[in-house]
Amino acid sequence: MPLHPESPSFDHLLHCVPDVEAAVAAYTATGLPAHTNPPYLGFQNGAWRLDTRYIEILTVVDRAEFAPSPYGQAMADWMPRVDELFAAGGGALNFAIHVTDVGATTERLRREGHQVELLTFAREGSPVSFQEAMLIGAPPWAPFFITYRPDRQVILDKYSAGRVARGPHDLAGFVIETPDPLASAAWLSRLTGIPLGTSDSVVPLPGGQVHFVQGPADRITALLLAEGNPPTATVNGLEMRAL
Repeated sequence: MPLHPESPSFDHLLHCVPDVEAAVAAYTATGLPAHTNPPYLGFQNGAWRLDTRYIEILTVVDRAEFAPSPYGQAMADWMPRVDELFAAGGGALNFAIHVTDVGATTERLRREGHQVELLTFAREGSPVSFQEAMLIGAPPWAPFFITYRPDRQVILDKYSAGRVARGPHDLAGFVIETPDPLASAAWLSRLTGIPLGTSDSVVPLPGGQVHFVQGPADRITALLLAEGNPPTATVNGLEMRAL
């Protein structure tokens, strides 16, 4: 099979929580060593950083500051769902897929009939920038696409190596509960260009396979862990368990 020209792979998953420091402590106690970053523009995050992949643990600490910020404006359409997750004590929002050229991916998606917003983020004084392609009118769990400058491996090696603390476990994938898992898996397969594997309900996304199961939630419900006798736990509405 020829290599996919966009080289799609799992980049990160967004876990919305009311309190980042408390969630980071819960992750770490579960065996997934996480760290907390300081607030910035009304937003705060932390992460369980595996390698170039990570689980982002995030909250809004100052809505007045966050709303007009580049991040707040980008997330404006997501905020009703984010607020539902906050009110429920937390939960996973969606996930990012890394591609080699998000501009080219955006053009391809638009040709296929998708509405896509392409945004650029650059923090003042930082050598790192990134672009995100965000789908409009997609399922609430739908991915967005991301490309970094410089390359994400360079960023990891030069700027983030000290934050990598995978611990004894690896991320094998995650679970999305939808009313029609086969249709959802087929949609994600077409969106990403990744053929379905041995199961019609699993999209074999490199770095984090996407498993669809039947249910009413229509959201990401669990992280699937491998290696090192993975724990079974729930942290702020997101289950962690063995693959």
